[in-house]
Amino acid sequence: MADKTIVERIKKLLALATSSNENESTAAAEKASLLLAQYNLSLADLGPNHQEEIDEDSVETTSKFVTWKMILLSGIADANGCNAMRNNYNGIMFLVGTSTNLMVCKHLYEYLSSAIEKRAKYRKGNGRGLAYLNAFRVGCATRLRQRLLEQKQQMEESGIPGSGDAAATPGIVVRSMFEKNQRAIADYLEGRGVKIRTRTNSQVSSAAGFNSGYEVGDKISLHKQVQPEEEQKQLNESL
Repeated sequence: MADKTIVERIKKLLALATSSNENESTAAAEKASLLLAQYNLSLADLGPNHQEEIDEDSVETTSKFVTWKMILLSGIADANGCNAMRNNYNGIMFLVGTSTNLMVCKHLYEYLSSAIEKRAKYRKGNGRGLAYLNAFRVGCATRLRQRLLEQKQQMEESGIPGSGDAAATPGIVVRSMFEKNQRAIADYLEGRGVKIRTRTNSQVSSAAGFNSGYEVGDKISLHKQVQPEEEQKQLNESL
């Protein structure tokens, strides 16, 4: 397990990620993700005794495969050194990774899935039916997943800037850590006898809904500076 003081810092940021202030929660979630990457890398550099064990944790149970939820969860998992899966027999969506990574992924999923649902509610009525709303969620999750993976790619190429008492981490070390996590997860799944089937993306029945959701996925920004409260209020009203 990672150093307790580090975990506590991340937990406090994740607590802020549930704030009703959208900008505050987004900034906190982003900071938690970056701290996680920095400290996981720093701890890994100390040697094998500091490598966390691979584990799994359930996230949500659905009666059927929900495309937008799995798109979002897989993006969060990929960007934070985990794997996201769904058990076809019991409907449990779950994550596989280190305990600290699992904690951050679950909090980010809770935050971002709520953000998508909140925006979908804005669009109920006015002729926007179930097909439109489902496609909207898929579009929004698709764009969020892309942005999360872009963030990961940037870390792998440019490294992670220093923050507080955490030194800057070169890109080559970031890539090495992600690769190490994936090897450990693959060994864990093989040891458990887990059979993985990749599901292709489902077709959406409303192009308008998907395109609208895709655009909104840019507004749920993981990178923007915190906006003044009045500006954020105007943005929410425009959604």
